[in-house]
Order: sequence, then structure tokens, then C-alpha cells
Amino acid sequence: MGVDLGHEDVKLVMLNRVSERKTEVLDFARVTLNPEIPKGHPEFHQFIRSTLVKFCGPHRNIELWATISSARVETRHIKIPKVPQKQIANSVFWTYQRLSAFNDKETIFDFDILGEIEEAGARKISVMGFIAPRQEVEDLRGLFARAGFALTGISIVPFAFQTLLRTGRIRSYGAAVSSLYIGRDWSRIDIFSGDSLVLSRGIKAGIRTMTDALQKEIEQNWFELSLAKSPTSDLNRIQAIKQRLKQELDAAHNAFFGAIHADAGSGPNDKQLAVREERIFQMIRPALERLVRQMERTIRHFALNFDNIRVEKIYVSSGVRPHPRILDYISTELGLPVEIISPFADGTDLVTLRDLPGSRPEQSAFAPAMGMAMATNPATPNFLFTHKDKGKVSNTRQINRAICAACAAGVLLCIGVAFWQERQIQARDTRKIGLQTQLSAFQVRVDRNLILKMVEQIRAQNRSIQGIGSNYLGVGVLGEVANVTPPNIRLLGISAKLGPAGKPAPGAKPESSKKVLVLDGVITGDRMSLESDLAGYLMTLKNSPLFKQPTITRKAVEMLDNRQVMRFTAQMELV
Repeated sequence: MGVDLGHEDVKLVMLNRVSERKTEVLDFARVTLNPEIPKGHPEFHQFIRSTLVKFCGPHRNIELWATISSARVETRHIKIPKVPQKQIANSVFWTYQRLSAFNDKETIFDFDILGEIEEAGARKISVMGFIAPRQEVEDLRGLFARAGFALTGISIVPFAFQTLLRTGRIRSYGAAVSSLYIGRDWSRIDIFSGDSLVLSRGIKAGIRTMTDALQKEIEQNWFELSLAKSPTSDLNRIQAIKQRLKQELDAAHNAFFGAIHADAGSGPNDKQLAVREERIFQMIRPALERLVRQMERTIRHFALNFDNIRVEKIYVSSGVRPHPRILDYISTELGLPVEIISPFADGTDLVTLRDLPGSRPEQSAFAPAMGMAMATNPATPNFLFTHKDKGKVSNTRQINRAICAACAAGVLLCIGVAFWQERQIQARDTRKIGLQTQLSAFQVRVDRNLILKMVEQIRAQNRSIQGIGSNYLGVGVLGEVANVTPPNIRLLGISAKLGPAGKPAPGAKPESSKKVLVLDGVITGDRMSLESDLAGYLMTLKNSPLFKQPTITRKAVEMLDNRQVMRFTAQMELV
């Protein structure tokens, strides 16, 4: 279920995902907010609870997504160098901090990876980063929690439109499209490329800007005309003129900015409207032109910064029913087709189980709630499930997969070992039978003298081999040192103690029989990597079969040939 909590009403949409390619619209509703219980009222959660309980009916297993105002959510398209997967989050975080610093404790930071791009011959990663006030997100989650409904996700309206694009509810056909929301006090233009949000900008021009201009023109022209035709200081006459003026303003406002849920043809608008639609349009045109110019600059900025990609279409949504003249003017000035967004558009992937709203503007009002109802964590940025949570889930999933793979490998290994052991047993049984046959035919008598003679021969052979080994020990040590020493390490001296110097003096303690090798050398290269190179060299010596317990007895940074080197002395025992 998707919930769009607006200024004057709450819009709800409930869907049922039948399959990956088919969704049912179970219900949708618009509930007007109670003016006696504003959003900040302590009992507002009771209103939310009663609304959701009535709307959900018997359905309780619900994934509930809601929107917060996008006015305080900052989005920024950034590019980072192509780095390994584990370093992306850290790279995006510090890149965003450098462009727009924020307090991590007071702000929720997240990002959406858009894909790889090529810039100036280098591969980069395109990312949409965004930050939201932590307190506002927690307040909304707490509101629904007190109402008895836990939120699955919290996002903003631009990402709701992005979800509609990614799920195919709105067709872009691979082109860049724009979404224009004309609000009460401000408007917002969002641009999507590849069905992903790449640019979002708030514009300080909305319905109120145009209605103020309309009111100013009507008050000035109509009021002055009335007094000029019938000049009087009669208060009743002036009051009647003001009442008439209010009726004209209401009629003009309803004609161009009527509420989407109101009947556009009701009332005496057409008959009693003193100023024709053309005159009304000319009154609001300057304010509308400022809005269009802001849109034009935004679209031009997008084209300049995104490889001259051109916006092909503009989808319009609003909290009111905009007059066709307004949409035609925007389309003509920008040279782009303009269409009121319809999340309930016909398609084989969507089945509606009840009658849809009668007009397209009414349907467009449900677009944010529809986008939230279709939201999923892979397709929709979620302030309750950020990249950190996704990383934890990914790690857990990898651990589970590793455990399952290890268990499967263990089972296969046990089966293989059992099969191998069975073959070994059979082979040894066969060999045992053959040896027993040979033994039964062997008649040589073995006695103690023969065994002692064979032992003495073996000992002599071992002494001969040890003597050969001792004679070539020095050559072997030098060869092993040469093989394991890398090019950036220069040995200045090698000394070895291969045994006691001679027979100990009478009464003196015999010298240790340990064989010790001492290496004196220098390490060249980058100053920052000298320590790691020395540690790697020490591990290489330790892994050699000729050396054991290598240690560094001395190390120091010195100057050699006008560059910094590390001089060291290593000592180890010979096997």
C-alpha cells in the first residue's frame, strides 16, 4: 500500500502483486484531512489509524510505504571514479560531503547507483545521492507506529515517479522525460534518464503565484471600472461591489485552478464569468512565463551536463485541475509534448478491480501513492533501508551462501573420501594377499647379527649423506637467499655461523650448536611502502625450508644515493 500524505488530504492505493508481470489494483481512496486535527495535533495518529483500518479492511499483511515532503530532501547527481564494490559507499559519501557538507547524525544519507559512464576517456560510476532530515523521517515512522501500522519504506514523490517508470506504469521508451509538479506555493521539475532520476529542482512559482497575479489584475480592473461607472461612497454599494468581485475571482480560479475532485462544470461559471478565459489567461501569463523560463533553464542545464541528451516529453501533475490553456502554453513555449500523468494507464500488467477516477487529472493525483504502492527496495530509494542496511543484508546473504556451499562441499568431500578409502582398502587387501604369498615362499633366515649389520650400514649411509649436506650447506644457503631476495632489496653483507669454532677448553661450557645466518641490507622504493616491503621479505624468509625464526634485529631509515632507504639487519636460524 502507498500513502501520500498531502496538505489537505491523504491519498491511498492498495495493490496485490499477482506475479512479477501482473499487478492488481485492489482499492484507492482520497480522504480529506480534518481541519480540527492538523498534522501536528497529538491525536493525528488516531485519524491515521481510523483511515488505514477502514481502508485496509481484512488485509493485514501489508507492505506500507509513505512519502515525506521533497522540499527538505536534497538530491545531487555525482560521478565517482570506478572503484571496487566495497569502496563505492565510502567514495560516494566523501564526494557528496565535499560538494555539500552535512551532519551525518542529523541527516540520513543514501544513494542510488545509476550505472557506468565514460567521461574524458575514463570509466566512472554515475550516482544519485540524497540526504533527508533524520528527525522528519523518524517523526513519520513514529506517527504510523502509534497508529498501529509499521512502515516498510519512506521516500519522496520524485522517487515515486521513478518507480512508475521502472515498473513500466509510465512509458519513456528509452528517452529522457520530465515530470512537472505544479504545487500550491512552489513547483518541482524532475528529469529522468534511463528511467532513473538524474536531476530534481524546486521552483519558487506555483498556483499561488498565478492566482495572486489573477487577483491583482481583477481587483484593479474590475473594481476601478465599477466605481467609475457608479461613483459612490455608499458602504453598502462598496460591499456589494466587493462581494461581486469575490464571485468573479472564485469563478476565474475554479475555471483555471479548480480542485481535481470538484465538478469542473458545476456552478454558474460560464454564464456569470465577467472576464473571458482569454483575458484570464493573459492575467496569469506573466507568472506562468516565469515558471516556463525556469523549466527551460533546467532542461538546458540537463542537456549541457548529460551529453546533450534531450528531454522528449513532460508529464504534468498537480494538486489542482490545470486549465488546458496552461498545458498548451507550456508545450508551445518549450517545444515539447505535455501530458497529464496517468498511473492507471491501460496495460496487460495492471488489472483494476474497481472503477477508476473519472478524469485524467484525478488519476494523476494518485501517482505518488501509486508509485509508493509499487515501491520495492531494489527499485525505490528507502530512507528506512539505506545502503548500510543493504550492505548488512548482502553480507548476511553471502555468509549464508558460503555456509551452504561449505556444507555441500563437506558432504561431497565425505562421499569422495569414503569412496577413496574403500578403494584403498581393496587395494591393500589385494597387496596383502600378494605379500603373504611372497612371504610363504621366502626361506631366508633372519637373525640378530644380520639385523645389526644392516643397521650399521644404514647409519653409515646416513652419515655420508649428512657429510655431503654439510659440505654444500653454504652454497645452498646463498642460493636460497638469492632466490627469495626481491629486486628492491640490496644485500650489503651476509655472515653465517655454521657450528662451534672448535673443541671447547677443558672445563669450559660447550658452545651452542645452532647455525645462524645474519643478513645486512637496504630496501629501496617508495617511502610509504618500505615497512610493508620489509615485512613481506621477512615472511618470504620464514616460508623458506632452510630458515626458521627470522627476526629483524635492527632497522633504520637512511640516505643512500640521495634517496631514502631502510637499512636492516635480519637474523635467522638454519635448519
